[in-house]
Amino acid sequence: MHELSLACSVVELVDNELHRHGGGALRTVEVTVGDLSGVDCEAFAYSLQMILDRRYAGVRVALTRVSPRARCLTCGGMFEPASIYTPCPHCGSYSTQLLEGQEFRLSSLTVEADEDKP
Repeated sequence: MHELSLACSVVELVDNELHRHGGGALRTVEVTVGDLSGVDCEAFAYSLQMILDRRYAGVRVALTRVSPRARCLTCGGMFEPASIYTPCPHCGSYSTQLLEGQEFRLSSLTVEADEDKP
């Protein structure tokens, strides 16, 4: 289950960003996940929420899913592939370029400033 290790890596990024910017109350962690990234979104979100709940009270995980989009390098047609090996539905060519759908990134953090800090 690589979703747990992905969640641990995201939490490490979150910790580093909070430290770099002086802390605060973490409210939201937003992650963008492509449908062809190979990540089980449900397992990842659960793992991430479990780890974050142990470190930060009241944090919310928000996942943004990205549908796959590809362009045929033969005919120029645009389409939504079912996998990275889907041929162009317009001309049948396998010479395609995946434009979106394999993303996996920490998109944003919502942090409230500590009232104790000047």
